This record gives sequence, structure tokens and C-alpha cells, in this order.
Amino acid sequence: MILSFFKNNKQSLDETSTGNKNLPNWLKKLPNRLTFLRIMCIPVVVYLMSLGEVASESGHFGIINPIKNPSMTDIAAAIVFAVAAITDFFDGWIARKFNVETVLGKLLDPLADKLLVVSAMVILVEKHRMDGLIAVIIIVRDLGINAIRLAAIEDGIQIPSSFIGKTKTTFQDLGIIGLTICGTLWFVPFHYIGQFFIMLALAASLISGIQYLYDYAKQLKN
Repeated sequence: MILSFFKNNKQSLDETSTGNKNLPNWLKKLPNRLTFLRIMCIPVVVYLMSLGEVASESGHFGIINPIKNPSMTDIAAAIVFAVAAITDFFDGWIARKFNVETVLGKLLDPLADKLLVVSAMVILVEKHRMDGLIAVIIIVRDLGINAIRLAAIEDGIQIPSSFIGKTKTTFQDLGIIGLTICGTLWFVPFHYIGQFFIMLALAASLISGIQYLYDYAKQLKN
């Protein structure tokens, strides 16, 4: 399947290389550099989040008790994660805007995003700041979508990202940031904000997952 990915994207890579000769070299490399920056942020986020306080479990699905005083490492982890999440938007936008998409970028961009999100969720669950079942559902859904997309590439089918899938990513990132702080800071209840957006991300994950599966099955029949 990986070989099929490269074969099916070789033509787009060739077209890109001939269509952006007038662009400065730094702009051509910027999307991939932003992706590498996101990958470099992962161990920083994991380390800072691992230093955070363990929250108390509420015993109710999706409900997390806040910590009393968010620490500087919690705030720093949230900031680094936010910066990494922002690069996820800009690397793809720049690549499409200036027609500098590469096969390497198409492969690494979703991989970097999944590594960042999964790493953050694992730490949040370990710190009792996120419900483990919610994390499992979202992670399994993402793995399932990746498997469907690889299977679609093997069958010569392209499944575009849906609007719900894109909003799910936004909800998910906002939820992780809120739960990373997991308390009231500057009179803002980040733990409530985090739980709210994670629940929205969960709903969007299930809906978009079903939509992707339906689209793939429909195109496969045709």
C-alpha cells in the first residue's frame, strides 16, 4: 500500500516540480520544515505534560475534575502544543497555495499530526485529565480512517477530507489544550472548555468516520 501511495503521487510531484520554478527555495521547503517542526515539538510536549499534576477521577463519562493550580509546565505544554497544531494548518495551506506539495509532505503531514495527538492523549489519560474510553475511540477512528484511505489508494480511489473531519481536528486540538491546563487560569475554566471540545471532537469523529466508510464503499461499488 505504501508503494501504491508513492506511485499514485509521483505524477503530482512531477507537476509540482515544473510548476513552481519561480518561487524562492525557502518557500518551496517551508511546508516540510513546518512539518518537521511539529515532529520536534512532540517530545517537548510529552515531557512538559508528564510533569503535570494528576487530576482526580470523577467516575462519570467524560467528566474530569479540575486541578487547583495549573502549573507553569502545564501552560508551557499547552503553548507548545498550540504552536505545533497551528503548523498543521499552515504547512498544508502553504503547500496548496503555492503548489509546492511533495510526496514526502503528503506522507509526513498526517503522520506528524497523529503522533502529536496520540502522544498528548496518552499523557492526558495517564494524568486522569481525559477519559480513556474517549481517547481510545478517537485514536481507533483515526487509525481506521488511515487504513481506509490506504485501501482506497490501492483501489485507485481518492477520498477527500470532509468538513466534519476538518472541524473534528479543530475541536480535538482545542480540547487537548484545555485539558492540558485543566483548571481555572486568568478566570477562564479551561477544564470545562477542554471537556466541551473533546466531546464535540468525539461526536465529529464518529460522524465523519461513518461518512468516510460510506464514501469509500459507494465509490468502490461504482
